[in-house]
Amino acid sequence: MTFNARQRAAIKRWMGQAVPLNGVYFRSVEFRYMDPADVLSGAGTRAHGGRFAAVGIRAVYLSATDSGASKEITARKARLTIPTCPFQD
Repeated sequence: MTFNARQRAAIKRWMGQAVPLNGVYFRSVEFRYMDPADVLSGAGTRAHGGRFAAVGIRAVYLSATDSGASKEITARKARLTIPTCPFQD
């Protein structure tokens, strides 16, 4: 991905405005990635990519609400195309 000079300048301005998060946030992760020491590292996204980040970029997706984090589960299932149970109607 490449950015033109105007886009790079905008990104630089945004980076200068970044502040640490403060408050309560929610995160939806797969059970196999629930290690408390690693859940906020962004290592999984760096290794596998994410919905909004390419492989090689660390990112942690958070939600301001528990319902937002729950919706991420639905989005993840859709991305992974988890099949439904063949015995269901």
